[in-house]
Amino acid sequence: MAERSNYNILVIEDTPAMAELTVLTIERGGFNAILAEDGESAIKYLGDNLPHLILLDLNLPGLSGWDVLHFLTKTHGVCRVPVIVTSAYGDSANRVIGKLQNVHKYMVKPFKPLDLLASVEDALGLEPML
Repeated sequence: MAERSNYNILVIEDTPAMAELTVLTIERGGFNAILAEDGESAIKYLGDNLPHLILLDLNLPGLSGWDVLHFLTKTHGVCRVPVIVTSAYGDSANRVIGKLQNVHKYMVKPFKPLDLLASVEDALGLEPML
């Protein structure tokens, strides 16, 4: 099994406080966090790199989270990278869209850092840290 520090997790989040909390949570879990603050930055990163997991906010300036997911699917294929949506939108329509896009999990903000870490471990198939 690979060391947690070998896992690259792309955090796509435009709200500074939420981005900071998410990156800190990921790094405290032993993972490598890469931050993209908007859809364009995320697509630029994904054009050259394939992370092990993506934490995806939907409401981004410019390109939406769904636009980023569409690019990922078109460029790298379906289910190549697990995606956890982290969104303030808890409505059923967005959840259904996520299910249709093969999103691993849909988490509504605000959520607890430990719940996020547990979801990351689950998506990567790792045993929980104690």
